[in-house]
Amino acid sequence: MVVDRHFTAPPGKVGLLYGERRVYSLATLIAVEILMRDPAIVIIDAANRVDPYLFAKLARMKQIDPYSFLNRTFVTRAYTCYQLDISITDGLFQFVCGVNAQFVIVYGLIDLFDDEQVPIADVVDILRRVRETLRALMQKGISTLLVSSTPHFKLKEREHFFGHLTAMADVRYRLEQHNFDQHIILEETTHGKNNTDRNNAHSVRREQLVTIPEGVTERRPKRI
Repeated sequence: MVVDRHFTAPPGKVGLLYGERRVYSLATLIAVEILMRDPAIVIIDAANRVDPYLFAKLARMKQIDPYSFLNRTFVTRAYTCYQLDISITDGLFQFVCGVNAQFVIVYGLIDLFDDEQVPIADVVDILRRVRETLRALMQKGISTLLVSSTPHFKLKEREHFFGHLTAMADVRYRLEQHNFDQHIILEETTHGKNNTDRNNAHSVRREQLVTIPEGVTERRPKRI
């Protein structure tokens, strides 16, 4: 299964999962798979996409007590890029180690940069601090999955920050929708090295996908 073979093994790397449709539902499925074997998971949600009802529904599909999942899922929501900065760079490393999590998922890392009130210099500083934190997690053997929809910013000149996401990632996947089928395309992998094989992109076989079950719909939770 793709979640085991690429996202979580070997430990201590950064992955990027992005796409146009249902990418956050797929990320939730990955989180559930991780919780099947890990004691905890930490999610930083800057896209307002973490849906506890979906977690509970998926747990019931697997005939597991939903509370056992929700009690081990630690979620921090960020509604400004400055909240996002603090959530990732101020104490995340210590918290992840404290709850014995081996995996962090970040939803919508660059979404909140689409704001004309946020100076470009601040964005650059935030991304630098985020990279440093992810590097510290990697050195501890903790993996991070960055999840992003394909950017369609109001401030088109800021869409280039998506390139910073790809630069952070050791392995990069694109979720594509073809009619009624989803395909995960491996675009690039570095395996922790600087040399990358850009010509090694391939489709993951259909039976290896973390499939999205029928009846599971992606919805944006209400902002509280």
